[in-house]
Amino acid sequence: MKFLRGLFRRKKHLRSFEEKLKEESFTGWRDLGYQTIEVDKIVGSVGRYRDFDEEFRPLKGSSKNRLQELENAVLRGKILPPIEVYKIKDEYYVIDGNHRVAVAKKLGQKEIDAHVIEYIPPEDKIENILYREKSDFELITGLRDIILTEIGQYKKILNQILEHKYYMSEKRGEEVGIKEAAKDWYKKIYLPIVERIRQEKLLEAFPGRTEADLYVYISDHKWLESQKKGYDIGFEKAIEDFKNLVPGTTLKDKILELFKLPF
Repeated sequence: MKFLRGLFRRKKHLRSFEEKLKEESFTGWRDLGYQTIEVDKIVGSVGRYRDFDEEFRPLKGSSKNRLQELENAVLRGKILPPIEVYKIKDEYYVIDGNHRVAVAKKLGQKEIDAHVIEYIPPEDKIENILYREKSDFELITGLRDIILTEIGQYKKILNQILEHKYYMSEKRGEEVGIKEAAKDWYKKIYLPIVERIRQEKLLEAFPGRTEADLYVYISDHKWLESQKKGYDIGFEKAIEDFKNLVPGTTLKDKILELFKLPF
């Protein structure tokens, strides 16, 4: 019985950054500067992973006192400084600010300001290549919720944003920054198409793919058909073509049918 009670009380501590480094190889690191990151993606600590359980609840009395002090300060309206973290793919490990993360989790905070240093994986696997493409895209554009599953697709979206940047600059008569253009493109072009994808439930015909994947497929189809016809067919026509796909075919068959291209 004592043994069972011991098992019940035992808590898992945070993930160790050092242990994670041993599991994977990296080609280097880069400073991503200050960002707002998701609290739920903070999973470990650099030096104090044994001081907190997996939900960042302190395992020591002194830590609990410190947590209460910070929580009281936040509830009084005090703004806490950004934490510092290492990023490994889509996970974060705390360098400085473990108690601030603990308070954020306890209070149900979704995001937290952080100074982020990213470890870069080698391009030895498809998943690592995709991650590096995504990370480069996010660094350039500031857009962090576009998820693609095929290599080379982030470059297509970046080219669209650069084109949007050119037209914005022409209209204003002055140079527009890439992140401002990306934000405008996301709001005025990308999101309306994604909303249509959701309304039409088009992802049901593309299992394993994302809304961003489908946006790129539709954009590619729109461009190819416009080149053939000599005029812009528009996104509405491109979306209608996707709606009319025969259900039950494979992803490759769907793309072949739409693009009429040999693979």
